[in-house]
Amino acid sequence: MAGGGAESWPDSVATPRLLLRAFGHEDVPDFVPLIGDWGGARWLARVPHPYGADDGREWVELAARNFAERAALNLLAVRTDDGAPIGGIGLQLDRGAPGRAEIGYWVGTRYHRVGYGLEMVTAMLVTGFGPLGLSRIWAVADPDNRPSQSLLLKAGFRRQGRHQYDFAARGRSLSAPYFEITAAEWPARREGSA
Repeated sequence: MAGGGAESWPDSVATPRLLLRAFGHEDVPDFVPLIGDWGGARWLARVPHPYGADDGREWVELAARNFAERAALNLLAVRTDDGAPIGGIGLQLDRGAPGRAEIGYWVGTRYHRVGYGLEMVTAMLVTGFGPLGLSRIWAVADPDNRPSQSLLLKAGFRRQGRHQYDFAARGRSLSAPYFEITAAEWPARREGSA
């Protein structure tokens, strides 16, 4: 295993309103319009724009490969009440830094401002520090994306300066705020994020 704990990796994670589960080819027509919308895509570091069905199919294959290799846990967030996809979230293990992972997430613009992002991030922190056995989880946020920065702070992350980071949709590198949280900090901070 490339950096997780002794427990097996979960293929899904339940939250009060969402099921975080593996991406499937049948999901492509539903998630591509969400992640391909410039209103959300402009904030994402690793997602190209425009984003089409071929990109979606490639992502499904990459996410499955990363899961099989225990390199990343990338999950589609679907509402439990109607099965509608609303976003995605993942933990990408750091090669060369065992026990560390980057968290990345997105929520379709029509699903913003109802708490899904915090629900997703909190669930993945539980998973990362639990079954995956991580010691540190970090994130970067677009410097202009104040809601995402606020979400990370509310989830218990600490702002730790800035890192130069490539943002594919914007076609350039930006000096982005860097956030992190450790497994030791998580229990005390968890109270404020749930």
